[in-house]
Amino acid sequence: MYDWLLSLHNILRWLVLLAGVYLLYRALSGLRSRVHTPADRRFGQIYTGLMDLQLLLGILLMFISPLVQSGLGNLEAAMKSSQVRFFIAEHWVLMLLAVVLAHVGSSRVRKSADALQKHRQTLLWYGLSMALVLLAIPWWRPLLRLG
Repeated sequence: MYDWLLSLHNILRWLVLLAGVYLLYRALSGLRSRVHTPADRRFGQIYTGLMDLQLLLGILLMFISPLVQSGLGNLEAAMKSSQVRFFIAEHWVLMLLAVVLAHVGSSRVRKSADALQKHRQTLLWYGLSMALVLLAIPWWRPLLRLG
């Protein structure tokens, strides 16, 4: 079950990145056109929804991950290993903050009055969310893990 969930979490990472990049591209394009369409709003919802699903899978993985469980069993030793420390103390905190920023962005975009302001809010909040996602991805691990 662990391998299956980890593979799903890994595949979903790429969907989150694609959705985020496309969302930011639409926001940059929207600054020039000054038009905010329902599709722009929809891509913000897709990004936020994918982030929520990724968070749920990540929480499940924390409970069954042998790496995390062994690290929690001996925190002193875990903090000396950069890879174990990353998953116990850094990865989940940064990703949780990224999810929070995505939700703040969703709310701020929805409450913005005009199209230009909506695109600016999208770039700010979703851009910060994406920056944290990029910081928190374990790039040293396999880029595509399938089982």
